[in-house]
Amino acid sequence: MIPFGTHIATAAVAGVLAFGAGWQVQGMRYGLQIEQLKHQDTQRDLATTTQAVQDVAAFQKGLNNALDAFQNTQQRNAAAQKDLDRLLLDLRGTTAGLRHDFAGLPQRIANAAQPALAEYASTCTAVFQELADRGERMAQRGAEIARSADGHAADAALMHAAWPRAALTSPHAAP
Repeated sequence: MIPFGTHIATAAVAGVLAFGAGWQVQGMRYGLQIEQLKHQDTQRDLATTTQAVQDVAAFQKGLNNALDAFQNTQQRNAAAQKDLDRLLLDLRGTTAGLRHDFAGLPQRIANAAQPALAEYASTCTAVFQELADRGERMAQRGAEIARSADGHAADAALMHAAWPRAALTSPHAAP
């Protein structure tokens, strides 16, 4: 018969082996859980980073669209300014010509015959009508330029309001 101590020793060795095997299996389970948690954290970080990249891309697209609109407005304003400058130059030329024509007008009227006076009155009326028409067109064009300038100011205010006030930060960045 095998002594009782041998059974106890065998049982103790079996218990130690079972405990060690259980310890090892539990360690592997916890290791797997730790790796799964790390993987989930990495997936969350990746999703956050992906969203941040998409947000920045959308912001950049909006900024590019606003910049394009701003540049188009600038081009329209420059064209409108050229038109206004041309109209003002025409008006200056016309005004200078009228100033010259009117310089000796009282003396010419006093010396003119009746048919010449009628023709002169008709010509003056046509000139004044042309001046009135040009003045109206110039006023309309000035109103268009003012509307364009108002639109430009509104675009600039919109771009200023849309510009980010604080730098974008990562949720994992140090404070």
